Amino acid sequence: MRPLTVLAAAAGVLLYVGSHHGITAPIAAIAAHGGTAAQGGTLSCTGLEKLWEAAGGNPSAAFMAAEIATAESSGQQYSTEHDSNGTVDRGYFQINSIWGSGSTYDPMGNARAAVQISHDGTDWSPWVTFDENKYEGQC
Repeated sequence: MRPLTVLAAAAGVLLYVGSHHGITAPIAAIAAHGGTAAQGGTLSCTGLEKLWEAAGGNPSAAFMAAEIATAESSGQQYSTEHDSNGTVDRGYFQINSIWGSGSTYDPMGNARAAVQISHDGTDWSPWVTFDENKYEGQC
């Protein structure tokens, strides 16, 4: 594992770069341009909450979003599930390939898709872990 390198700091949060295999977060980062979050690797509940909010998600839904993501991917950026119907679920929020470019390993793209699909955290029914109550107690 290569050491993490501090690239920039904004709003009191640091941006780190390192091997995605060696990062065990939470890694919360604010990109130097545009103020968007750039998170990666394996994220804790806190890291997932920050990612949700940075993607434009309602802060009041951040805890639930983190529980769903933890239940879906164990907080792993590169989590992949090949479904029996030929589709693929990708990333922290396990966004299904039927959602097109939202089904990505890019942290912000994946989280933005979750914000959109969940109607900003008001409808988690598209996630099996919600329907089966497997998200409760994850965070």
